[in-house]
Amino acid sequence: MNKEIIIQEIDSLNRTLDFVQEEQSFIKRKLSSYLDNVVLNEAILWAEVIHQEILNRETAIQLLKKDILNLKNKIKLKQNVSNIMDPSIIGLYKKHKQQVGYIEKEFLLWKNSTNEKFEITLN
Repeated sequence: MNKEIIIQEIDSLNRTLDFVQEEQSFIKRKLSSYLDNVVLNEAILWAEVIHQEILNRETAIQLLKKDILNLKNKIKLKQNVSNIMDPSIIGLYKKHKQQVGYIEKEFLLWKNSTNEKFEITLN
């Protein structure tokens, strides 16, 4: 893979993580609305679980974004031959891509499940 393609892919990974963060913010707002309308013990416990899941995911996203930024900076500084990256850089890139894919997949499943719960509870 050449340097420019990897940098573009890394930017794409960051956009995916930004999307997950934005969607989580939307869920947080829904959660606040939910708590304003329903103040049952079960609802509060569920809200606390959701909030902790959001915090855990946010921490993972921030750490992964930092790793991705470090990789991007490393790539920009790397001297390469024929614009071909060395295998260690490619390996890190693939690892980060897999991690972003996992976070995105897990988030979408969680988001759908959480939205279903909101729909059932708020209607």
